[in-house]
Amino acid sequence: MPTRTYMVIDARRDHSIRVPRPDLSVKLGTPNACTNCHTDKSANWASGVVDKWYGHAPQGFQQFAETLNAGSVGAPGARQSLERLVADTEQPAIARATALSLLANYAPLPTDAAVRAGVTDDWSLVRRASAHALSNTDPADSANTLAPLLDDHIRSVRIEAAEVLAGLPVNNLPADIAAAFDRATEEYIASLQLNADRPEAHMNLGLLYARQNHFDKAEEELKTALSLDPSFAPGAVNLADLYRAQNRDEEGERVLKTALGRSPDDASLEHALGLLMVRQKRNAQALDLLGAAARGDLGNARYAYVYAVALNDAGKTNAAIETLDNSLKVHPYDADSLAAMVTFLEQSGDAARALTYANRLDNLEPGNPQVQQMLKDLHDHLQDSKTKS
Repeated sequence: MPTRTYMVIDARRDHSIRVPRPDLSVKLGTPNACTNCHTDKSANWASGVVDKWYGHAPQGFQQFAETLNAGSVGAPGARQSLERLVADTEQPAIARATALSLLANYAPLPTDAAVRAGVTDDWSLVRRASAHALSNTDPADSANTLAPLLDDHIRSVRIEAAEVLAGLPVNNLPADIAAAFDRATEEYIASLQLNADRPEAHMNLGLLYARQNHFDKAEEELKTALSLDPSFAPGAVNLADLYRAQNRDEEGERVLKTALGRSPDDASLEHALGLLMVRQKRNAQALDLLGAAARGDLGNARYAYVYAVALNDAGKTNAAIETLDNSLKVHPYDADSLAAMVTFLEQSGDAARALTYANRLDNLEPGNPQVQQMLKDLHDHLQDSKTKS
């Protein structure tokens, strides 16, 4: 039997062969049972063989791979596809829960049908994910929708709801909901304390306390995380961000530089220190650090976008365009990068090329009034140019 490696080093023969879907491997790059054994063959070969056997591409019962892939990359129409998957109770709970989690990227309203259906779903995985779906939404707006989850009979659901609502003033809640919120928050804290030998647990405690405005306790927990693992970059980034919120950037700079001394190529540390340098108007150093972060983590579209904005602010618009052009080849649906590309190209006098990116943004966000205005301005600019010529 083929092996699958777990925990980086543990290769196990788990005697599990999934239903072969080499057609999805061709489309999405997913693994498939055929080429797991026929390692000298390609996914295209396997897909062709399956088509020859059955005379058609397989359909399968699980109709979620393409939807989840679209949601993970933010493709046009992904939000609607994710919402349909959440509503399809014939699909596995883990797939529907994943769809709900991905909806968090779109900051759904607590009143959205997918979220409300998830809150009352039969599966705890889905109920838990419905709370996560609102993790980028104002907790004050989410409280009524998520209140039932604070008393859910599954602990993981209760603590997810408590984490999402963290920082919400208890005195703004009805007494029964406030009591449930307090209990669920204590359960969340206890679950983190159970793993107190891990830096991640202390970091999450620090983030919880920061949202509750208990800044001293937050600082203590983040420092504990770094004492357990001085090379734990997320701990350093979050401690520096806590200092930023308290106008203590000098201390944040020391934290980030110390961390970079231990992990000199960590893009998250370079990016955080670069932003700090921007705030301090140390623009040359900021550009160097933001550029290093963008080059060091090509999988993070945000790093490239921020670097491009900094380049443009420094009068290096052509370099900014080149940075975004390279990033958009890897992240073609990053809305911030597309909008910035339109702006920079228009500034450089290339309205025709700017229009192509504006059209891509329109496909991504149909009906967005800002995008519609952008398109109108570009069309007017091009029309004026034709008239003058």
